[in-house]
Amino acid sequence: MINPNVMRAVGEALEAHNVQPKPDEHMADAAARALGVSPAQSKVWLDALDEGCPVEEANRRAGIVSHDENAPVLMSVARAIGRFAGQIAG
Repeated sequence: MINPNVMRAVGEALEAHNVQPKPDEHMADAAARALGVSPAQSKVWLDALDEGCPVEEANRRAGIVSHDENAPVLMSVARAIGRFAGQIAG
């Protein structure tokens, strides 16, 4: 199970880009929609983030290529995860 704090950080980043999970939609599916990738890629991406990978490594593992359309969401997620990591270290 993915760390709830990671999921919260991802959810906050998606919300900042007006991406809300639809009723009965999992966070991985909402992230897939926001990033323009498959749900399978999104799950690999979220698992990598949960393992503590930087967003760039998570992107590589999932085969996600940053484009103009998804770059702002990826940067928001990176910042949210960074804030979360800083809270743990601090």
